[in-house]
Amino acid sequence: MDRTKNMAQILKFIYAFIILLSLFFVVTNSSSFTRCRNDVECPQYSCLRGLKMKCICFKCMCV
Repeated sequence: MDRTKNMAQILKFIYAFIILLSLFFVVTNSSSFTRCRNDVECPQYSCLRGLKMKCICFKCMCV
């Protein structure tokens, strides 16, 4: 009985780890560069607080 509880806890941990890992990959992939010609074309919601999107070398970057 105790062995099945341990297996269930291990599986729950693995599932939670996979979910957190996939969220990490989604967040890192969403910060990929957006093509632009000027600052107006850059989305402003993508940066952390205090940073602004700027068009640098035809790519939107948080500065």
